[in-house]
Amino acid sequence: MKRIFIVGTARSGTTLTQSLIGNHPDIFTLPETHFLPYAIPKQKWLRPFRGIKPNQVARVQKLLTGMELRPSFQPEPSNWARPLKWTECFVQYLDQLAKTEGKKTWLEKTPMHLYYIDLIKKVAPDSLFIHTIREPKANIAALYEVSKKHPQAFKQTSLSKAIKRYKTELLISQKYQGHRHHFHLYYEDLVENTSTNLKAIQGFLGLKEFNLRHNFENQADGLILDDEKWKAHNRKEIALKSKLEKRLDPMEMATLEKALKNFHPPLLSFYEA
Repeated sequence: MKRIFIVGTARSGTTLTQSLIGNHPDIFTLPETHFLPYAIPKQKWLRPFRGIKPNQVARVQKLLTGMELRPSFQPEPSNWARPLKWTECFVQYLDQLAKTEGKKTWLEKTPMHLYYIDLIKKVAPDSLFIHTIREPKANIAALYEVSKKHPQAFKQTSLSKAIKRYKTELLISQKYQGHRHHFHLYYEDLVENTSTNLKAIQGFLGLKEFNLRHNFENQADGLILDDEKWKAHNRKEIALKSKLEKRLDPMEMATLEKALKNFHPPLLSFYEA
């Protein structure tokens, strides 16, 4: 079984990327599962002290049931206490779903799984990861805006929180730059050079060439749940649109520029060329 994960900061193009790659006929994909962040702390130092609680299991089950997935997810209670065992259940469950659909490759996209690459690699060492990267100002502004509109789903309700999250997660992705099983995809480059990037991704994933852009909007429809209103634009034509002036006032823009002034990790050199 070939296992693919799309990770990255929220609002960095993960849904668009999944819609395109998941359009491949050999791939089974599904909406965001939140399987690991719903049950396991993202902070590694907390994991040994927190077992998975029944209400967390129920939350995952409710989400998966809402997707009408078969077979149903029924983990043994003995698997709740250990993060590694829970991760193994997750991988095995998606293996079963893919086999049920007659597929040998599956694609999962939950941006927050970026924090759990270490657990995933222990369970499935050959897993492949696609990291989506977006220009800092655009990504932070989009994250800040969606948090204000949908605070039940996003916690970055202040600009400082949005900045902190972007920096933290960009540096996590940075750790995997150049690693064999990791592909770093720039959102703007994907939009402007779609065919070139999709060909490179198919080569990285070892997939036969396929026109992933053809009718990808239909794939997007199946990946967006009813309560994920912020993803509606992914059904539209691929295009870059600058919305900074609409999302940030002059004072917020000045604050953002100051916060990013000395933030130059190698992964962002793409934007400095």
